[in-house]
Amino acid sequence: MVAVTRRDLVLSAAGSYGAFGLSKPIAFIGMAHAQQTPPAPFRKHKVGDIEIFSLVDGMAEVPPREGFIKNASVDEVKTALRAGNISDALIPIPFTATVIKFGDRLVLIDSGAGGFPTYGPRSGQLMQSMAAAGLDRSAITTVLISHLHGDHIYGLMDKETNAQTFPNAEIVVPEIELKWWSRPELDTVDLGPTRRGLPQRIRATIATWKNVRPVGSDTEIMPGVRAIPAFGHSPGQMAHLVTSGDKGLLLTADVSLLPALFVRHPDWQIALDQDGAMAVETRKRIFERAVADQLAVTGTHWLLPSVGTIAKDGNAYAFVPAES
Repeated sequence: MVAVTRRDLVLSAAGSYGAFGLSKPIAFIGMAHAQQTPPAPFRKHKVGDIEIFSLVDGMAEVPPREGFIKNASVDEVKTALRAGNISDALIPIPFTATVIKFGDRLVLIDSGAGGFPTYGPRSGQLMQSMAAAGLDRSAITTVLISHLHGDHIYGLMDKETNAQTFPNAEIVVPEIELKWWSRPELDTVDLGPTRRGLPQRIRATIATWKNVRPVGSDTEIMPGVRAIPAFGHSPGQMAHLVTSGDKGLLLTADVSLLPALFVRHPDWQIALDQDGAMAVETRKRIFERAVADQLAVTGTHWLLPSVGTIAKDGNAYAFVPAES
């Protein structure tokens, strides 16, 4: 059963492009704004016996402006960026995918933006980053998708032909997301330029592919990997909890953008979230679980090194990057 309330989360999605303050295509940059400039377009970590590869797919930058964060002023945003050792001239928005290595098995979590023009000319660097990390895309056995926004699924397909990038892998998607984004009635809704054509693309690809497995929330997807409900940013977004012995990694997808902004200020609401209030509730619940269970965490839009731990800090949280 799929039940989505609050005006079906559509109206807030429609303003997403304006929230970026963009009147032209997204501009992509290198890693100049990263907290630590990586020597290669990936970082490698270990959680228990599991190897984790954080893989750069691209980088966007947007100017701080009123409305980007609905309940914070531009000055507050700039102050938070400087406190996180990030330039306050532009807000960096990295696009990162993750590969988890279980012995000889490779699992990809989200697939990046696939070089689609929507996300700028420097998106779609996942294949180069995988090669730099010594990862063979033909060895990917499973792809786990957190939600069906373009910067998470367009790497699954060729932008011209829709041909599958990982035709031999099982693709696991949130059932709620697939049902919601496949609805023909969305064709008449203005979702903004960054999501224009997304429902049609999903219906032509993921909704028809034979190697796609929809799963419910709070479900064991495979041994060592569990789906965790993370609704708000998108109707059926899932986080993924990967465990090895008594160690765990929580891949939080878009529960939070930059830790300097949304870990330090969990009550802030970015206009890109389809339900801002729900996203805040989810963020706090996910972070509280990470603290209580002593989990490593990572996020799609976190600067490298993007794996670390979360600690409680008064009414907020602190992110501590792990050593590579």
